[in-house]
Amino acid sequence: MQDCGGSEGLRQTVGGESGTESAAGAPSPNPAPALVYDLRRNGDGSDGFYAETARFSAALVAGIESRAGSVLDGYSRHVREFLGETPRSRGEYAIELLTLGMALRGYEGPAQKTPGWAVELARELYRVRCRFACVKAVADAVRTVLTHLFLAPEIGRKASAAGSPLDRLTHLIDWLQATGEFEQEALRLLNWRSYLAALKPEKADHWMDVAGTLFDNFEREAGKTLGVYTQGVDSFLKTQYARRGWREDVLLCGRPRVEYHLNMVAAEVMNRGLRADFDRTPRKVVLAPTCMRGERAGSCRAQMDGVDMTCTGCDPDCPVNRITQRMSGHGAKVYLVPHAAGFSQWLERWQREPEVGVTALACILNILPGGYEMRARGIASQCVPLDYPGCRKHWDRAGISTGVNEERLVQIVASPLRGEC
Repeated sequence: MQDCGGSEGLRQTVGGESGTESAAGAPSPNPAPALVYDLRRNGDGSDGFYAETARFSAALVAGIESRAGSVLDGYSRHVREFLGETPRSRGEYAIELLTLGMALRGYEGPAQKTPGWAVELARELYRVRCRFACVKAVADAVRTVLTHLFLAPEIGRKASAAGSPLDRLTHLIDWLQATGEFEQEALRLLNWRSYLAALKPEKADHWMDVAGTLFDNFEREAGKTLGVYTQGVDSFLKTQYARRGWREDVLLCGRPRVEYHLNMVAAEVMNRGLRADFDRTPRKVVLAPTCMRGERAGSCRAQMDGVDMTCTGCDPDCPVNRITQRMSGHGAKVYLVPHAAGFSQWLERWQREPEVGVTALACILNILPGGYEMRARGIASQCVPLDYPGCRKHWDRAGISTGVNEERLVQIVASPLRGEC
């Protein structure tokens, strides 16, 4: 579950295993079936993933524009003129519509079936643990019980179409907030609820149906194109995940493959939507998860200065050291972000420094909420997904170090991007 007010260091679900150097510059270990997702193919690094995702995302946005351009028109005007939000790219609005479809298809049934008192109690406990650190452990323990007894068992239940569209969305958003895993997505859906409330009920119903249908189509097509990168998800859910017992991250780690695919596309589309602002910033920083150190974490001599944690170069083979050296050559500073403290603590700093462009390295499942939060805070940002996950907290009991496509990272930090989604 997320830490207070943010996406928990883009929730730091990171990890992997060490190996030889890939063509992309990051460690390229031998393929391991235990990896939940893997952006690399045939030992060639993840360059192919980025090319394939870019093509798929462009076609996806064009298709949504063709099918639902009028609702994107109305929604974009509403959030700008009525809600006072800074304009976003059309691609980002298209991703929001898919997010609505994802929530309706995957979580409206659970929202309808979960007892209202359990939802309200879980929501209140989440608010309390975010405001008062002294009760965080107790609140999280109670929330874990509520999740396992009442929220998680309803996953997979079919939703009924009963009730007004606004009532349906209200219950859905309440449930998403209660989980603590969909904070940023719920905030975007509140905007959609505000827009749909201005329409006639039959129109609101229509566009909610369209959102669900678009997501159904996305699930089918993304499975064909991007499914090769998420082949380990089903195995993980049937084995390691199924044997875990009562854990706080049950909803995070139990996500289906389609939500990985949505985050893959979101990384491409949101990066393009934010790229112009990012390119205009004179200073660049990179936020790297501490889990990238892997087994070297125990001997790491990183320097702490307040919340800042920086590499001192103590291990020449450490991926964080390598990235720090490469980024230094391009004038960018690298900061390590510990898992437990939460990502928002770092975002508050960069929110106060608009001349800084932030690039965050993150697990695939954290791209969408992390991008939403940085966007909401007005931070000129980019995200680079980790090539594969493996942190001890979520994905691998022993913990395995991970890496990113370093050439992609260099391209983002040092080279202006052409074109727009």
